[in-house]
Amino acid sequence: MNVLQIGRFELNLQKQELLFHALDGTLSSRKLSFRETSILGMLIEAQGNIVENHILLIEFWDDDNIYNLNSLYVFMSRMKHILSADPSLKIINARGLGYRLIQF
Repeated sequence: MNVLQIGRFELNLQKQELLFHALDGTLSSRKLSFRETSILGMLIEAQGNIVENHILLIEFWDDDNIYNLNSLYVFMSRMKHILSADPSLKIINARGLGYRLIQF
């Protein structure tokens, strides 16, 4: 599937583009990096389940050392900021395990 939807967001995996459907009917788009697109896609596809840090690190950094874990923290912080436009969505850190994306 090339397009994933969650909340008011639509993620186009092929175009690496995130669309946001605002309540006032406007549509805004944001280009994402390959890693941002892929990580967000994994979180959406996990449907509220935890995506383990180890899996993310091996998949996108080919190594799960502490330095790459810090890079993952930065990516997740950026994703949390982007998704904050929809208050029904939240990325939760399952401390020491990984992350999950939930919709209220």
